[in-house]
Amino acid sequence: MARELHPDVTGQKSNYRFQQITGAYTLLKNLQPEELEALTVPDSLTENEKLRSEHERQQRRAEAERIERAEKVKQEARSAKIDSILSKYESDLSDYYANRKSGDDSDMRDVILRLKSKKSKVINAVLKHSAPFANRVEFRKALTEILNRPEIELSTAEIAGSLPFDVRTRKLIALDTAGNSGNFTAGLIISLIGNDSDAMESMLLHVSPENAAVILRRWPAGRVMNDGVIRSLLSSDDMRVLVPLLGAMMTHFPKSAVKHRKRLAELESHSAAAVRAWARKLLQTKGVLNLS
Repeated sequence: MARELHPDVTGQKSNYRFQQITGAYTLLKNLQPEELEALTVPDSLTENEKLRSEHERQQRRAEAERIERAEKVKQEARSAKIDSILSKYESDLSDYYANRKSGDDSDMRDVILRLKSKKSKVINAVLKHSAPFANRVEFRKALTEILNRPEIELSTAEIAGSLPFDVRTRKLIALDTAGNSGNFTAGLIISLIGNDSDAMESMLLHVSPENAAVILRRWPAGRVMNDGVIRSLLSSDDMRVLVPLLGAMMTHFPKSAVKHRKRLAELESHSAAAVRAWARKLLQTKGVLNLS
């Protein structure tokens, strides 16, 4: 092998292999016969030794599986205990508010303290009893922090969306959380935007296509959308955004088509028939035709 892979024969491409072979030869030629025999012990194991070795491997594997099962049982027991504690906490909290007149400052401090928890179950338990505080400044700020977290539990969003916010509180929460509204459920978005076009515009720049459609279909009559928002939405190629947007433009602010006629002309070639139809209809409005 050394002769076949010598650099003079193969060039440098087999140099590493040649070094391995010569190194092995140097090692082996200096070993005593009993040392050479020791290297072959795995091949000379008796049948009983092989069975014993396999048995030991099976025992180690069984022990590892036993430890894994025990750890899984321990984790499940720990999780069940936590769920039990949280369930009792929620039950006790319900009893607490049922038997006490809520709304005073001590209750407010109690609610705010628990809203700072990282556990969604604790937050949800408190939110269910927070209606009396929904429009308090401290509560609004605490809830805003929760809604701005990277991940929001579906149950938390649903409970928050059911709280009785007044118009001002709703708008402030919507504006302060708009940047994270891509993580909101449709129900929470509907609850926060109400009929406020400012809140709608803020969220339209961040929500998913499906929720953008939810907002656009609720656009208030007689309100003109900001040109920057229209431009941003028109830049999308998603028909879930374009169809309700073009419909809202045609229904509520058709004159805005004048400023966006170039993009509307491009949309006449869109792959979706509904988008093409709305774009063509907007381009045929009187104001756009007069400038064509």
